[in-house]
Amino acid sequence: MHYQIYAQLRAEIKDGLWIGHRDFPGEVELADRFDVSVITSRRALERLAAEGWIDRGRGRRTVATVRPETTPLKVPVETFPTGRLRPFSYMVLSRKIGTAPAEACLALGAAPGSDLWLCSRLRSFEGRRHSVTLNVQHAAVGGRHSLSSLRQMPMPLILRQAGYRLARLTRRVAVSMPTPHVAAHLGITLNDPTLVFTFTIGDDKHTVIEWVRIYVHPNEPNPCETMNLETGSWRTDVAM
Repeated sequence: MHYQIYAQLRAEIKDGLWIGHRDFPGEVELADRFDVSVITSRRALERLAAEGWIDRGRGRRTVATVRPETTPLKVPVETFPTGRLRPFSYMVLSRKIGTAPAEACLALGAAPGSDLWLCSRLRSFEGRRHSVTLNVQHAAVGGRHSLSSLRQMPMPLILRQAGYRLARLTRRVAVSMPTPHVAAHLGITLNDPTLVFTFTIGDDKHTVIEWVRIYVHPNEPNPCETMNLETGSWRTDVAM
C-alpha cells in the first residue's frame, strides 16, 4: 500500500499539482486520505524524500522539490478530424476546478500551478473499459458543460454545440505507467504500460480551447493512421 501512495504522490508532483503549494500532506494527513496507518504513509514519504521528490524535516512543512518540464513541445499541427466518432459510453469520474498539470497550464496560456476546469471520464467501448481521459479547459469554458452532456457525448461535440469552432490540434503519443487513479478504473496494475495520447485542441484563430490526456487500456488495438504526403496531415479511420 505504501507504494501506491508513493506512486500517486509522485504522479501528482510530476504533473505540477504541487507547484507553489505549502500544504503538501504529512504522515497523519496521508494516513487519513488513504485510510492507512501512519507507518505506511511514513514509508511512502521516506521513499519520495530519498529519491528527491520532496524535502521534509522535523518541525517544518514538507514541500515538493521536483518541478515538471514546461518547455513547449514541438509537435506537428494537423487538421482536426471530422470522421465518425467511436460510439463510446462515458462515466464521469470527477469534474472540478483544481490545480491542472503543468503541461496543460502551458498549453492554455496559464502559469504552472494554476486552477483550471478538470474533468476525468472513463470511456467504455462495446462493454469493455477502453480509456481514462482528463480534459482541461478554462473555467469559463468547462463550467458551461452540463453533467448530462458529459455522461453522453464526446468532448468535441460538446464544445461545438457550445459554439466553439474547433479547427486544429496537436498530438503527442507516449508510453507510461498508469497512475493509481487510472489503473483502478481501467482494471489494470501499476506495472502495466499504457499508451498515452496528449492533445491540444484549438479554434480557427489558433486559440487553444482544450488540453486532453488519454490513457488507453493496454489490451486495446491501436488505430490505423494514414498520412497525406501532399498536405502533410494525418487521418485516422477511428477518432481517439
